[in-house]
Amino acid sequence: MPKVNFYLLKHNGEQARLALACRLADQQTRAGQQVFIMADSPAAARELDQLLWSFTSDSFVPHALATDAQASQAQVVIGHTLPALAGSTCVLNLGETPIDDHSGLTAIAEFILNDEQAKADSRVRWHHYKQLGFELQLHQL
Repeated sequence: MPKVNFYLLKHNGEQARLALACRLADQQTRAGQQVFIMADSPAAARELDQLLWSFTSDSFVPHALATDAQASQAQVVIGHTLPALAGSTCVLNLGETPIDDHSGLTAIAEFILNDEQAKADSRVRWHHYKQLGFELQLHQL
C-alpha cells in the first residue's frame, strides 16, 4: 500500500501548489522514483511541462507529457488521465479526484490550498484513502 502525504500550503495560490509539485518531482526523481504528475486538464499539464523547465535555475527534471512519444523513457510524466500511470511509483495528484489505481505505487501526494473549500475536499480524500487502508500523513507548510 502506498503512503499518502497531504501537503497543506500556507499560501492560497495555485502557483504555490505547482511550485511544490515541481520540488517534490525533483526530490522523488533524485530518490530514484518514477513520478507521474496528475494534472486536472491538458492545459494544466502543458503549464506544468513549462514550469518544470524553469522552476529553479539549478535543477533539471527530465520529464515528458504523457502524450509524447518519449514518455515511456521519462522519469517524470505529466498527464491528466489515469491510464498513464503505468510504471509510476509515485503520483503527485493535482487533479480533482483521489487516485484509486495504486498498484505499483509507493507514494501519493495530495496538495491542499489554504481555503475552506479545499480543506473540505481534502477531508473527503483523506477519508477515501483511509478506507482503502493507506498510511496517511499531513504536512503543514
